[in-house]
Amino acid sequence: MRWLTFKIQHEPGFRFNLIDLILVVTLVATSVTWYRVFPYQGLFLLPIYVGESFFLFCNIFRIGNRLERPWYITFVVIAVYGLRQPTFPWWLLLGVCEGMKWVLIIHRVRRGPYVGALREQLARFRSAPNTI
Repeated sequence: MRWLTFKIQHEPGFRFNLIDLILVVTLVATSVTWYRVFPYQGLFLLPIYVGESFFLFCNIFRIGNRLERPWYITFVVIAVYGLRQPTFPWWLLLGVCEGMKWVLIIHRVRRGPYVGALREQLARFRSAPNTI
């Protein structure tokens, strides 16, 4: 793993580079700033939650952009809905988005092509190719 680079890494496994580091630092700084603006209901945790999910999808499990899209759309819809409520619905957001996140990750590991972390160790969980 080469992390001291801005180049996208195409080899299988865990991925981390300078762009990822800059993104993590930016999201933490955003959450700290949001804490001063939105100290109630934990809204300052939203950037960290999005970053953590992005990191799992893109750097650890590497599920691919096509599978990420339904999660992001669902997250935005629930977050916009929640910001219009008197109390932010964390249970709804976490219940739906966490469940969906892990279903997408399991789907990628089982269906392939899986190129994320622990690729060889998780190979036994992949579905056998359909032979008719």
